Order: sequence, then structure tokens, then C-alpha cells
Amino acid sequence: MAILNSLYQSEGYCVYRNFFEINQLQLLNKILHCFHKNWLAQNQEAYKNGAINSAYISQQSSSPLSTEQRTHLFQFIAQQKLIGLLKTIIPEEACFLNTQLFFDPFQLNQKNYWHRDIQYTNIPESDQFKTIQKQQVLHFRVPLKTELGIELIPKTHNCWDTALELAVRKGLDNHQVFDHLPNSKTIDLNAGDLLVFSANMIHRGLYGQDRFTFDILYCDNNSEILKYATPDCFPNQIQLDQVDCPEIFTHNTLS
Repeated sequence: MAILNSLYQSEGYCVYRNFFEINQLQLLNKILHCFHKNWLAQNQEAYKNGAINSAYISQQSSSPLSTEQRTHLFQFIAQQKLIGLLKTIIPEEACFLNTQLFFDPFQLNQKNYWHRDIQYTNIPESDQFKTIQKQQVLHFRVPLKTELGIELIPKTHNCWDTALELAVRKGLDNHQVFDHLPNSKTIDLNAGDLLVFSANMIHRGLYGQDRFTFDILYCDNNSEILKYATPDCFPNQIQLDQVDCPEIFTHNTLS
């Protein structure tokens, strides 16, 4: 546990190989394929126009998932094995934020892109560095099959872009958002692995091999982050009673 916290605080990420037994992922895999099949049917235009992820997988309204399937999702998200790791980074009031499912683009030659998650909020760019210094958002990435993984710029969860990183990330001065950046780290992933990384750092997904990856987003109890949480994606009381760590769903900002 201490190793995760130390490495995460220094580098912004940590990889656990063979964190899950493959049989632990079988029902999750089935549930996510059910969700994805429905998402593709409802979002063909977005998919063909470049979408590479979906979200709100545990949402109750307009969901193809049964109550039992949603309950299993909550049990997976709030299992002691994951939350124990989470609490080494956020010891007090760690919170569930959202889920995402990542897949390959419709056009296999589509380019990926460097980004920080915060750039998709309404926070002015001039305030984004100050913001990431006082709030934490983490991806717990669970690949369901062997994939090329992700590319990260270590330590950028704690520092702002260099001139080159900013120019590439923003596509400025004849740079492209997919250009190579120095000091990057590529992390390939296999089914059963767990990658924990900061949403605040510069990163990009790697497409190919028909990737199929489940991300759980956790954060600290900060109203400026949790305003992006969707109450409809949270469990009811009956479901709360069936998970290991219900406290991650019950922070007072959603009460």
C-alpha cells in the first residue's frame, strides 16, 4: 500500500500486474459488452465521427443493464481490494465520480491525442494549474483484454506543461495533438492488470488490438469536482447494503 502512495505521489501513476484473477472479470466483461452493444446502437453517428469512449455505465435511467447487473458494477467499484488502494492516496473521504469504457475508434487510422482531463472542464486555462494542485481525480483502469495501453508523461500531475508539451497538447504553432513528446512512458496492459493514474497528468490512449477497458474515476470530496457527478449513476440503499465500501458513494456533497 505504501509503495502505491509513494510511487503515485512521485510519478502520477502506478501499475499492478495480475491484480485481478481472470475469473473475477468474467461477469464484469459480460455486463460491459451488454452496455457497449446498446451504446453502439444508440450512438452510431458519434462512433463514426471519432468517439473512443462512453460513460455513465452505472446510470439507472435509459440503461440496458438490469438491477442485478448494476448492483454487480457497484460491488466491483466499491470492493475492498480497490478502495484499500484508493485510500492510500486519498485517506479521508475518497469518493466515486464516474465510469468510462474505452474502445478503438471506428476509423482504425484515427490519431490519438495528448490531454489533461481538466481541459474539458469550464475552468479557464490560466487557473487550471492552480486547480490541479488542490484537487485529485484518479483513473483506476481495468483492461478486459491485452491492449497497447496508455502513454503518460510522468510527474506532470504535479507540474504544468513545458512550452513544447503545451504546444502539442493544444495543437499550436504547427504542432499536432498526436506529435511525439519526450519523456513519455508507454504502459502496455493485459487482462487482470490495474493501472492507477492521475487525470491531471498529460496522457493519451493507444488504439489498436480491439481495446476494451473499464475506467473507474474516484476523487476527493471536493464540490468543484463532484458537481460533475451524476446522482442517477449512484446506488440506492438496497444496493449500498451489498457493497464492501458504501462510504465512497455517500459523501455529503450529493446529499
